[in-house]
Amino acid sequence: MTTAIELNPDLDVAALAEHFQRHGRLQIPRLLKPESAEMLLKAFAENTQWHVAYNEGKNAVESPLNEVQRLPEAQRQRFYNAINQRAGTQFQYCFVQYYISENYLRGDNTGHPLHAAQEFLNSEPFLQLMQQITGVAQITYTDALASIYGPGHFLTDHDDTHATRNRVAAYVLSLTKNWNRNWGGHLVFFDDKGNITDGFLPSFNTLNMFAVPQSHAVQHVAPYARGGRSSITGWLHR
Repeated sequence: MTTAIELNPDLDVAALAEHFQRHGRLQIPRLLKPESAEMLLKAFAENTQWHVAYNEGKNAVESPLNEVQRLPEAQRQRFYNAINQRAGTQFQYCFVQYYISENYLRGDNTGHPLHAAQEFLNSEPFLQLMQQITGVAQITYTDALASIYGPGHFLTDHDDTHATRNRVAAYVLSLTKNWNRNWGGHLVFFDDKGNITDGFLPSFNTLNMFAVPQSHAVQHVAPYARGGRSSITGWLHR
């Protein structure tokens, strides 16, 4: 990927900052120039190194997607059933990912088409935009992973606090076209009674961001969903 990813020059930064600092969350439609958003979507289609991401208690696990797909049907069902059983009583997630930042910083897969996102998300224009919107001038780093939530995938309620990382806000750069709201996959927010107070539909070229900590989840994607919820997601760090 040789062309730089560029922000939409028509963003009303003052209005975005006012909304975020009042509500603690924000959607920014048309974040990127159209050709930049299309470039990232093409990078998703070209990536072949996907992993099934899930957790076993506090341990994050990645299993190569092609290996999971090659399992005998009964064994593959046991694999997913174990994840779903844990989700009934504890924090749990299951989706497909390519960890952009980890591969980029290790120097793996040099020139990978998704690695341009790491460079863009840590460029001066993007970091400056995030500093202006959040009102936090100390934001200096953004990490990123590419994710696809297909049928049966989910991320249960949590608030993104971390023991050792100073997260200012979380973001989801949504790169999903033609998503049907009945398919699930919404980014939802909860009040202290468990009621959903807000929900963001998967869409294309939209940045969803919210201050950390906030109770939120990605709703279960329905088995009848025709496609995947594609996004680049991560955190803004001091």
